[in-house]
Order: sequence, then C-alpha cells, then structure tokens
Amino acid sequence: MAVLPIKTVPDPILTRKAQKVKGFGEETKKIVRDLLDTLETARDPEGAGLAAPQLGYDKSICVTRKFFRDPKDQKTILHEDIVLINPKAYGKSKEVDLDWEGCLSVPNVYGKVERSKRVKVKAVNEKGEPFRMTANGVFARVILHEIDHLNGVLFTDLAVGETISEEEFTGLLEADVQE
Repeated sequence: MAVLPIKTVPDPILTRKAQKVKGFGEETKKIVRDLLDTLETARDPEGAGLAAPQLGYDKSICVTRKFFRDPKDQKTILHEDIVLINPKAYGKSKEVDLDWEGCLSVPNVYGKVERSKRVKVKAVNEKGEPFRMTANGVFARVILHEIDHLNGVLFTDLAVGETISEEEFTGLLEADVQE
C-alpha cells in the first residue's frame, strides 16, 4: 500500500497541464495504485476524487468516486472507484448547477463553482481499454473537478464569489441541518 502525501497550493505541479499517458505498463499501474490507496485513506475531509498531479505525478490519470446507497440498507453510502486515464469531457449539458466544492490540495477552503449537471466522458481504464460514460449530478461535478486538475485548473480559479474557510463552511452546513 502506497499512501503518498497530497500536494497542496502553491505547488507548481497543480497549475500545469498533465502529460498524456502513452503506455499502460508498471508505471501507470503504480500511479493508479497510489491514487487508490491515498484516496482510500483521505479523511477529514474525505476525498471524492484524486488526480495524479496531486501526488506529484505529471500524468493524465485520475480516480473518481461514484457514491450510491446500499440497496440492502438505504442509510449506508457505498462507493465505486473509477479510474480515468487521458479523460476528455466531450459533451456537457447546458443545464448547470452552482454548488460548493472543496479540494484536498486546497485545504480548508470552499467555494461555489458552476458546473454542467451532466457530462459525457471518454477515457481509458487501467488496462488500456477505451470507454465512454455519462455522469450526472454530483458524480459529474467530481469528474469535471478532477479533469480540471489534469489541465492545471483549481476549483478556486473557477469559484463564483468569495471562497470561505472550513469553519465558515461547517457553519453553513449546520445551519442547513437546523432549518
């Protein structure tokens, strides 16, 4: 298990476009394992995705988490990790959503980002097999956030209005729960 430290701003790798993956050998497999292992241990906050540049790798690889309710126990949230290599969003819905985002590479900062509610993505999996998928809602947001990382774009570059601290964000969440 290789859990690596997550690069944080102002590390310059976070603002550079990642290099396209050309081979699917041991190096690519190691990066995928490191992404999965590191994401699995990310707590407080828990991560919904992680891109190779966040671990210091200059490669176009990311992992996204698709969350869903356990069919046997609707109170339990499960997830499926999806590896995207050389991903490209080729179809975005005109319908957008403005919602809060945070990032493991920008600790203790949250901001509202406008994103398409639905996106079509083409990518390659860790075996080198091309695939296409459509993502909706929060999952679409996570994919677009991670693809932005691969293009050297942070959510703070896209934030609408002011960003807020984790403490302020927690206060907003608690206020929503009380209403």
